[in-house]
Amino acid sequence: MKKILLLLLLIIISTVCHAKDPCTNKTFVENYQFNINSQPYKFTSYLCEDKNKDEDDDVFLTPGILEIHGKNFNKTYKNVIGMAGHRASMFTQWNDKHKPVFFYSLKDIIAHIPIIIKDNNLMVNCIYINKSLENSIELNYSHCGNLQIIEDGFGDEGFDKLLRDFYLEAIYYFSNFTENKESLQYKKFDVFIGKIDGISFYRRYSSIKDYKLNKYTVVMVNKEKEYRFKPEDEVYQRIVERSGSQAFIGLDIVDSKGNIKFYNKKTLSALLNKSTIKRNITSYIQYDEKTKLYNKPSDRSATDMYLVQHDSVTILDEILYKGNSLVTWYKISYNSKKHGKIIKWIKGNAFFPMREISSD
Repeated sequence: MKKILLLLLLIIISTVCHAKDPCTNKTFVENYQFNINSQPYKFTSYLCEDKNKDEDDDVFLTPGILEIHGKNFNKTYKNVIGMAGHRASMFTQWNDKHKPVFFYSLKDIIAHIPIIIKDNNLMVNCIYINKSLENSIELNYSHCGNLQIIEDGFGDEGFDKLLRDFYLEAIYYFSNFTENKESLQYKKFDVFIGKIDGISFYRRYSSIKDYKLNKYTVVMVNKEKEYRFKPEDEVYQRIVERSGSQAFIGLDIVDSKGNIKFYNKKTLSALLNKSTIKRNITSYIQYDEKTKLYNKPSDRSATDMYLVQHDSVTILDEILYKGNSLVTWYKISYNSKKHGKIIKWIKGNAFFPMREISSD
């Protein structure tokens, strides 16, 4: 009987020792350790360059494997990370912020998807997206939905299904200030990016150079005050699954330590109410034809006065087209040599370069 038991034990040990390794040719091996929920976890990720891999089992042309080991948690994930054409999904940490994330890229989009371990499952919830536009500016937005369990074979869509279109892209596409205009070289200016009811949001650039380098400070304002977020913070505009301007519900702020805090309209209003800084939003006319001035936001209130390209104005208010993010009218203040300080209205396309309008 003992011989039979010993034989069975040897068979079991032999089977375990010769169990198929999930990958024999590992490349780009990365090891990380993170504390999640006060528990240490070891993450090992690598690409699998096996020549005889079963392609039917892999979503990626160059598949990867993610191993996670912790207390009562030992799992291996396939078809979650890897590379396929223009698409790549890798495990890493978010900048130097020591936060475990999936790094996702697809052509002009990169995203960070923070990892959650809950109920003995690997899960994701939010995605933080940076999108490069035609004018070289990066667009930052975020989307959070239901917790999703990450399993082997995440599906043909992979993380693609977590991406959402961003309704404010038009604002950025039309921002394209002339780089070689001497009068703009060393002056700050603001670019409108969105609005939640009475709160408007701008990107403040200290110069054309910073504009091209995508260095800015996010400023929010009401009609009287402004509040400036820290330049070192990463600011993402949080959107939800609604159309038009209603999709924009607040901001996600990622500080230098990697902490993420969501600010809804109520919280943002509280920040503005505490601020002592007077609103001072300025920008430059981009339209390369004469920009008419109006007494009211109406075509029937046109005056004989006008502005020209690169005139600097102070933006007092803006009116969005109902249902989307396009600005139809701006209320502005302008210091005229002939008339002194004047307060009038201009059409929204005054801040659009004419070549962008003509290309549509």
